[in-house]
Amino acid sequence: MSTAPMPPSNHPHQNVGSPGGPFPPPPPQPPRRQGWFSRQSEAVRITIIGAVIAGVFSLAGAVLTSALTDKGENPSDAKAPTQPPTVTATQPDTTPPASSEESPSDEPSAPSTPSEQETDPSSPGDSPTATAPMTTSYKPSYTKQAMSLGLPPGSDLGTIDFDVPATRRYTEDEWNKAKETAEQSGVPVEADLTYQNTLEGFLSLRNGRNAAQLQPADASEKAEDCARAARVGGFTEAEMSKWDLPAKTVLCVLTDKGNIARVVITGFIGGNPQSTIAPPTQITLEVTLWKPGT
Repeated sequence: MSTAPMPPSNHPHQNVGSPGGPFPPPPPQPPRRQGWFSRQSEAVRITIIGAVIAGVFSLAGAVLTSALTDKGENPSDAKAPTQPPTVTATQPDTTPPASSEESPSDEPSAPSTPSEQETDPSSPGDSPTATAPMTTSYKPSYTKQAMSLGLPPGSDLGTIDFDVPATRRYTEDEWNKAKETAEQSGVPVEADLTYQNTLEGFLSLRNGRNAAQLQPADASEKAEDCARAARVGGFTEAEMSKWDLPAKTVLCVLTDKGNIARVVITGFIGGNPQSTIAPPTQITLEVTLWKPGT
């Protein structure tokens, strides 16, 4: 019997890597790609890491400050040192106490009694300069003086001045000239009352005066009462063709000179009360004038 070895087989072994033979080497791994950060140098990577850390701390500080601010807390005030209050030395008051008595003024004081000026806007061309002294002392200039104010025909007019006393008749041209002179000089015309127009019979108070119409029962004969009524005023004009002022009517007039005239209508001459175009041709008056006392 032959014991010669068997020739090697040309077929590969079925169990490669088995204990019957060595394991084959593992397949090669593909090369690993490096990122942007890995490709940087070591110095650059250190710088980047430091910047990131600093940014994180800055962001954390900002978030903390915002949170404290929203809660109404101020970190800077949390540990603010307290300072002792400042003490200010007080100087002694050397001002002498005020005296209970008023010292007299070096300059003369203005009179405590004011003056009053009233004008009649319905009478153009007159200069308003009358003043009403607020005084309680008057002295009579004349008492119960009988006077008469006439109504001229045409465009003429009758006037009465209680300060003189006097009456005067003006033509239309003379009256216009008197009003023009008054405007230029600033001095009112002399007349206190005027009476004109034969159809209407206008009894008018001139500018620079003030007057009140009183009923006989309410008309005091005292100067102070008449002066008070005149300052209040109310009368400017009456249309005598309508007989607006009956007999015994009282007018308290403050003249342009500051005097007080108490005028009582005592009667009428001419005219026709039954007609609306026939005013009285004359108005009779009783006048008392007071001047302010000194």
